[in-house]
Amino acid sequence: MARVDLFVTDLDGTLLGDDAALAAFAAWWSARRGRPRLVYASGRFRESVLASIETTRLPVPDAIIGGVGTAIHEHPCGRLVESWRGQIAAGFDAARVRRILAESAGATLQPEEFQSDLKISAYWHDAAPDALAALEQSLAQQGVRANVIYSSRRDLDVVPAGVSKGAAAAHLAAQWGIAAEAVAAAGDSGNDLSLFQQGFRGIVVANAHEELKRLDDPRVYHARRSYAAGVLEGLRFWIEGAAGDAPD
Repeated sequence: MARVDLFVTDLDGTLLGDDAALAAFAAWWSARRGRPRLVYASGRFRESVLASIETTRLPVPDAIIGGVGTAIHEHPCGRLVESWRGQIAAGFDAARVRRILAESAGATLQPEEFQSDLKISAYWHDAAPDALAALEQSLAQQGVRANVIYSSRRDLDVVPAGVSKGAAAAHLAAQWGIAAEAVAAAGDSGNDLSLFQQGFRGIVVANAHEELKRLDDPRVYHARRSYAAGVLEGLRFWIEGAAGDAPD
């Protein structure tokens, strides 16, 4: 089995969600020699991720991808990866996105704590594909270069074109000189889908939403277990070739 030099994982619903499973994962991670670099990729911003690191058994990461890929911070120094921000910011108008979403029936802007100059988020329950396509068309017609990310049949994020958790992870891997085939990634919902589109080896936890469960790719391991237990199962598969026998 080829080595894994970088592990990128979502938090909520993936590593987080089962405290006992997280403790087992953390113990395995800390005991492992020569472990990969660790990156958390979250829809939340860095400050919120830091709070989870402080209050749970999450291992300390090497970097944090926040805001669905709109920011990368090295950890623990907190340095913003400016090369990524400089690459993605052009052509995105947050104020215009807000106005367009306000005119979209069914979309309700999320609280200000979930917004930034590069991410505008809304709740949109059971949005139909044609409604999302209409939103994308409206953004393009009004000159906004954007990517629309919809997940969990509720959460809508509008970010700059080309931005996603996966794209940010690929940028970071390239910066660190790590090939795509040496990266493993784990997730549970639609905003993690891009992590499975970069040539990485993937881990879909058993509690994942349908948008990930339907993935059919030899590079994607579908765990039999949920949350951190599924992450551990998948990592052991990709690192050790041990399928489905992660410890309870």
